[in-house]
Amino acid sequence: MEQLFYELIQVSTKQLDCLSRGPEPEEWHELHDMAHQQQMTGICYRGVQVLFEFGLRVPQDLIIDWMAEAETIEERNSLFTDHTLKVQQKLMEKGYASSVLIGQGAARDYGDELMMLREPDDIRLFVDADTDEVVSAVDIPAWDETPVTLTDTIGKGRNPLKNWKLQKWFEKNRKSLYVKDGEMVRPAVSMNVVYLLVNLYWKFLYKGVTMRDFTDCYFALKRLANKERASQVKYDKILKSFGLYRFAQGVMWVMQSVFGLEEALQVVKPSASKGQFILHETMSGRRHFFHLLMKYPLEMFFSLFK
Repeated sequence: MEQLFYELIQVSTKQLDCLSRGPEPEEWHELHDMAHQQQMTGICYRGVQVLFEFGLRVPQDLIIDWMAEAETIEERNSLFTDHTLKVQQKLMEKGYASSVLIGQGAARDYGDELMMLREPDDIRLFVDADTDEVVSAVDIPAWDETPVTLTDTIGKGRNPLKNWKLQKWFEKNRKSLYVKDGEMVRPAVSMNVVYLLVNLYWKFLYKGVTMRDFTDCYFALKRLANKERASQVKYDKILKSFGLYRFAQGVMWVMQSVFGLEEALQVVKPSASKGQFILHETMSGRRHFFHLLMKYPLEMFFSLFK
């Protein structure tokens, strides 16, 4: 079933035209459950629409619910985008530079057909000032349905040496955090790829990730190929300096195996063994501390200290 789920993702992202076989009615329900668990309900619904043209049809009771869920996601995206822009405008009016991290910023990379189907969760902005100062100076609206988080650090982890190196690099490349994209300001493509990998690393270790997090990375890499590949950023060198190179190798394997990302678009050489572990942990829907301890002992030691 997992292979069918990966194929459905590739149909949704236009990497495949059709599934390798037509799912049975009960399998469609399993695919929907997987999509829901992995925060991919809206994205996979787009794949379902494509498959309808090939005669592969979801059971009537399920497709009605799936369509309603996708419409709700689209409505929430409209609200999240509107509120994100309002917060950024308020910050700008008070003289604070800000950058939209992940969330609606990541959704921009999905393209017109999918950006409104990415499941939103919060509004997260980097501000170039102490957050307490910003909160005191700016009247940030408190929306229950669209929580806003302001941060003055990028990619903060719990390993002190690794975190110091990360903060030093982000500080050195601070200007790349502010690039105008329509009405929104967000990181440059090259910066965004690094940030997403860093964020994915810490989230994978400390909180647990879903396939939506990898989808963010996939579309960022696709945009990198279209926009800034000529910049020749040495990602392998950067990631090695952070101690994230091996993890990134695993992520690239996931990009290749699940999303069908071409080898030329990967920023480091993929590793099957590392990628299989990451994918297994992601698809399990649980964060297994002892599994992670075996693979990342030092990081899991520091995870005990919050």
